[in-house]
Amino acid sequence: MKLVLLPLFALLILPPSASAQPTDCLPLLPTGTQGGALLPGAMMNVRFGGTEGAPLALDVYPHADRATRPLAVVLRGGTGTVGQRSSYVGQLVETLGDAGYVVAATDYRSPSLDASAEDLTAALRLLTMCHAAALHVDQYKVVLVAEDTAAPMALLVAARLKELRLGRHAGAPAPPTAVVVVGGRFTNAPAPVVPTRVVHGGDDSEVPVTEAHALCRRGTGGCEVVEVAGASHRAENWWPSQWSYKAALLEWLAPHVGAVPAPARPAAAAGGGPASSGHAPAGGGLRKRIVYDEAHGLSLDAWVPSATSPTPAVVLVHGGGWEAGDRVTYIAPMFALAAARGWAWLSIDYRLTPEVTNREQVTDVRAALAYVRAHAAELRIDPRRLVLVGESASGQLVTHVAASEPTLAGVVSFYGVYDLVAMAGDPANPRSLARRLFRIMTMDAAAQATLREFSPGLRASKALPPLLLIAGTADRLIAQQRAYAAALTTTGARVDTVEVDGAPHGMEAWHEESGWRVWEQQVGAWIQRIVK
Repeated sequence: MKLVLLPLFALLILPPSASAQPTDCLPLLPTGTQGGALLPGAMMNVRFGGTEGAPLALDVYPHADRATRPLAVVLRGGTGTVGQRSSYVGQLVETLGDAGYVVAATDYRSPSLDASAEDLTAALRLLTMCHAAALHVDQYKVVLVAEDTAAPMALLVAARLKELRLGRHAGAPAPPTAVVVVGGRFTNAPAPVVPTRVVHGGDDSEVPVTEAHALCRRGTGGCEVVEVAGASHRAENWWPSQWSYKAALLEWLAPHVGAVPAPARPAAAAGGGPASSGHAPAGGGLRKRIVYDEAHGLSLDAWVPSATSPTPAVVLVHGGGWEAGDRVTYIAPMFALAAARGWAWLSIDYRLTPEVTNREQVTDVRAALAYVRAHAAELRIDPRRLVLVGESASGQLVTHVAASEPTLAGVVSFYGVYDLVAMAGDPANPRSLARRLFRIMTMDAAAQATLREFSPGLRASKALPPLLLIAGTADRLIAQQRAYAAALTTTGARVDTVEVDGAPHGMEAWHEESGWRVWEQQVGAWIQRIVK
């Protein structure tokens, strides 16, 4: 069956007596693996539009009780139609879900703004008109949360739905209560017509904050700009010292959506929710914030499949330049990949610079591995079939740790940094790698020795567990991968490499071009071979 989506203007001609409950709704039916979820109780890959051969789908995170809640639809930027709906927005999904909102993340076609707006409207229709009762959402308390290139789409849908004014009785969803833009791009963005908060990096070199102010000056629904001091463009790259925007955002939303019931699932909010136990959920599933280092407040998320015997597991270490990110950023595309193959995944937090140095970060990764092994029975995983996975900055961490972890089944490093000497920079610059990672003030012999000690590419060894190195050919770090692979080969180490033709830095971006998604099959097949 092909779903026909009416243009928004066509909704105006529908009779006022049209049923409030549409008769052509698609079912609220999760499909495929559910192991890519960011929060417990998810309904993943629910089709809302497109065709059976080329579906448009969404992920929705309802709560376990029957309390009616506001809905937050979180929209990732970038290009492409389908793939990782949680790319770039993991922290936003967690923040809103842990605050008690029902959260959804949706596909949309990006080639044109009109097509994107039609897709978002169709998703809202499914969530707020077709299945509001099942999801326990208040269809009149909807917040659109957009980042990067999704900002114009969210603002356009708000403007069009407000203009209709007939709301759900005319076949269209009610207009959103508010719009939030975090690190947005504003080309072709219409003026805000509903209450809008624009959270923008004060040091954004891609989209100057003056553009955010210019957008708000055009607004008629109440628009304000919040500048995050020192922050760059994308919010997932913001440092923990800049994360206070999250609590401020929830406070701003409160008068627009009213009281929000407490979350009805294990809380995962940073600094606020109770830690989960290490036991795997009965029948498999997701457990949030299992504390693996109580002294430093470090935790991990664990998803385990429904299995009667221990399964292989991938331990995931996020990147972020050693100074940004958390369990749900950057490396989230690995969640569904692992779950679809029947492996458990465990995604860890670790301490970030400048509060600690790279030495302590290495210690944290080792502590997480030790915890996973010690609690393998509780987690229903096989400690002999552990694969350690890192990306970008954490590529350095996992390949360095691998030298002292010969019993690992394997190590996968995406576009890693392997030669800190070559990238050290001038310690006189506070942003230099030498200064940020090791607090080096002078590049003397001791400093050089430290950089070499923590440079996997300069310490290649045959004793390492099997390694897979993967990077895009458009990534400047491809040169470091090639040099490291050559050094490993010279020693006789077991190493394989993958180069994704034309791909840039970051696996989240690799979901924006179908040709780049070859990495999923290649990485999956490599891990499968070493854990069988």
